[in-house]
Amino acid sequence: MTKVMERSVVKQLKHIFEPKSVAVIGASGDLGKFGGRAFFLPLETGYRGRLYPVNPTRSEVFGVKTYPSVLDIPDDIELAIIAVPAPMVLNTMEECIKKGVKGVVMISAGFAEIGEEGKKLQDQVVKIAHDAGIRMVGPNSNGIYSSRVRLNLLYYRSPRLGSISFISQSGTLGGYLFEWANSKGYGFSKFVSSGNQASLNVSDYLEYLGQDPDTSVIVLYIESVQEGHRFVEIARSVVKKKPVIAFKGGRTAVGSRATLSHTASLAGSDEIFDAACRQAGVIRCYEVTHPFDLAEALAQQPLPKGKRVTIVGSGGQCVATADACASLGLELPEFDADTKRRLMELLPPHAPVPTNPVDTAAGGDPMTGPLIVDLLAQLDYIDGIITHGPMIGWGITPERITSLLTESEMVTSIPEKYGKPVVCTAAARRQGRGDVGYDLYRHARIPMYTTPEESARAMWGLMEYAEIRRKMDQS
Repeated sequence: MTKVMERSVVKQLKHIFEPKSVAVIGASGDLGKFGGRAFFLPLETGYRGRLYPVNPTRSEVFGVKTYPSVLDIPDDIELAIIAVPAPMVLNTMEECIKKGVKGVVMISAGFAEIGEEGKKLQDQVVKIAHDAGIRMVGPNSNGIYSSRVRLNLLYYRSPRLGSISFISQSGTLGGYLFEWANSKGYGFSKFVSSGNQASLNVSDYLEYLGQDPDTSVIVLYIESVQEGHRFVEIARSVVKKKPVIAFKGGRTAVGSRATLSHTASLAGSDEIFDAACRQAGVIRCYEVTHPFDLAEALAQQPLPKGKRVTIVGSGGQCVATADACASLGLELPEFDADTKRRLMELLPPHAPVPTNPVDTAAGGDPMTGPLIVDLLAQLDYIDGIITHGPMIGWGITPERITSLLTESEMVTSIPEKYGKPVVCTAAARRQGRGDVGYDLYRHARIPMYTTPEESARAMWGLMEYAEIRRKMDQS
């Protein structure tokens, strides 16, 4: 048994995601190189520990003194970021072992993804690391992000803080999706580009994130699953506490062929993966951006008791949202006569009779929407609400901002007050206007989406995970 097996993977991964000191081996002053970015970005975006550049050919990098070898650093090093050519990796790993390094992120490529010779070198590196008790991200990884210590190896701006964690077997696509989701306002706790998964695989990361207090939702981009039975066992255990959402690359024969040259993965049977997800309670998505829409709602909102939803909006927004909900299997129960009467008292005279959805007919009173949403939240046959975003109107005045606070408080208090989720469609937002209202909603943890389909998908995710949890509790 190798020494790495003597300690739990959760404790081993703490050295990687929560290091007090980091050495970047192969640090460079060139931001076009991985070694340059891996040192500059944590330096620039506020890493909270001690950061040391290692490069035998330079005296400094970005104004910071360099060391010829990790062995020359006078302090203890918890995590090593390795970004040197593949032929140098064995010697570099041996020096890390001598230094007492506890974890490694291997950015270096040129291993199993290039063929048999690369696979042999990868196996050698993993063996000496594991014999010394060291776990390794990668090789062929683009890096990691951890909010706990503000360790950022990939992004020029610090990501938004949140509780979504993302494991990606693709570095480039994973990084793109992370930035795309971040630009939409979704907040993250962890990101890992897992690369070839030679030492750590998706099951290991799941086990760690399942116990991570900073993570409430886990998103996976997977091309293959090692240790299939262990994946199902760990995922099912995690899903009992927090949702896991997956997108799988390599579903088709052509895609499966591409994964082999990408991360040295054999994609395996899509039918088997689908069955594993169902058995484990993992929610599966079939477009790469969809998991993040679900994750944002699951990170922010209470779980509904059923799949009965109501929609509040104007005109075509109601129609499009209703179609999207129905296509996902959500129910839109028709309102009882008394509820219709009470709604008509709130709606403008020209509004149609509300059945579900409620068309506010672009009513002029900004309190109309919030009052309707609060009324519907009290119905025992409604489990979740999709509504439009805050409407600031054509002029921003002190009086309008004051009234906006009242409107926003009524809507944003519903999840806690009634225990029902609320998501908003902000399709009507105009560039440069409405920021105050949106900020109020976001601060109150109300998910904001740009299309009816995104909002419907988010509500479906809440209701799907609630159903998964109910079934698990009964089994």
